[in-house]
Amino acid sequence: MPTISPTVGRRWLAQEVRRLREAAGLKQSEVAKRLRCNPSKIGHMESMRNTISGPDLEVMLSFLGVPPERIDWYLHLADVAMEKGWWDGNRAIPDWFSLYIGLEWGASEIHEWDLGYVPGLLQTRSYAAAVIRDGLTATERHFEEQTELRLHRQTALDRAEYPLKLHAIVDEAALRRRVGSTQVMREQLEFLVTVSRHRQVTLQVIPFEAGPHRGQLGSFQWLGFPRPDDPGVVYVENQKGGLYLEESHEVTGFHQEFAQLEQRALSPAESTKFLTKLVEDTA
Repeated sequence: MPTISPTVGRRWLAQEVRRLREAAGLKQSEVAKRLRCNPSKIGHMESMRNTISGPDLEVMLSFLGVPPERIDWYLHLADVAMEKGWWDGNRAIPDWFSLYIGLEWGASEIHEWDLGYVPGLLQTRSYAAAVIRDGLTATERHFEEQTELRLHRQTALDRAEYPLKLHAIVDEAALRRRVGSTQVMREQLEFLVTVSRHRQVTLQVIPFEAGPHRGQLGSFQWLGFPRPDDPGVVYVENQKGGLYLEESHEVTGFHQEFAQLEQRALSPAESTKFLTKLVEDTA
């Protein structure tokens, strides 16, 4: 098993418990009866609301038909799920966003469409600070903590083990809308030119001349994980929080949406030229 984040460990464990239960033809109430607990506890386990403890897992594995040689794998996954990530308890991270950070940190790939801003994983310090200040009323220390958090997330692109692959498509509007000063925007655009050549980054731009498209309905991210049978998670954010979509038909739908945006966008090489021209225009 590759090194994964505790959040992804909890996700995989919840998926496995549900898969094993359904394969065994058991209802949640039947599993609860064997564990001598309330059926709602099993539902919470399978929805990631509660983390599955080692002792409960061992009992479940004993009657869910798991081969003996696979038991250690599940117990190791339970140990990972019980660990704390660097984001847990971080006061700079709102409770509603903590789940996303854990999933992002454990993702092996992200496909992201951005309509309003430069993607967070590709923001410069000055640009990130300007975005954060525009949306918060807080102390200077809190602004700094939020900015450092965003920059720390970017280190996933250079991890030693399974570095994150990012395919970002950005609308021209996000690149022309001034965030902070003209100098801040120029530095951000220059950075995008540089990072577009990063081995883990594919960056594309949808120019105004591409006309209207379904991406104008809103931004989204699809997060994939280092396990072939995991379909991934689609994350959509709004003013009140984040929405996580995991049903296979939902994920497939966003895959198709992203593929259509990819076709409408400039190629990565053309996008780099486009960004270079924008830098020259801000001189």
